Amino acid sequence: MIEEVGTIVELKSKAVAAVLCKKSTLCENCASAGLCHLGDDNRSMVVEAFNPLGAEVGDRVRLVTSTRSFLQSSFILYIVPLIALILGAGAGELIGLHVNVGIDPNLLAALIGTVFLAGSFVIIRVGSRAIPRETYMPRITEIIGEE
Repeated sequence: MIEEVGTIVELKSKAVAAVLCKKSTLCENCASAGLCHLGDDNRSMVVEAFNPLGAEVGDRVRLVTSTRSFLQSSFILYIVPLIALILGAGAGELIGLHVNVGIDPNLLAALIGTVFLAGSFVIIRVGSRAIPRETYMPRITEIIGEE
């Protein structure tokens, strides 16, 4: 389990809260470290979390996310597009070598690989809408108190 403590700064809906957390040591090694919503001091981040406890703005809360959800999300966001790129490049290379299309096989491999990569992002984007948000969101498990 990955745990963080933060303060609710905004309620997005009844079930979702924006929580301001200090960046932890996990953030230093994260590939997306520069992409998360940073606070004013560049040492904090804003995380959307599922709020089953009904915590209010200003409450200090404990956020928990399972390692399994974290790894599944990372695999879908990073590894699946990489696999699509490699498959597309391989398919383009095979097509370029065995079918006379008038394009250099390496260029065709790059073009088809790029199309597969972009297609994987579209499929992930559309497919993720079918999954309930709270499945992969951090969950507020405890209200510690007001700051």
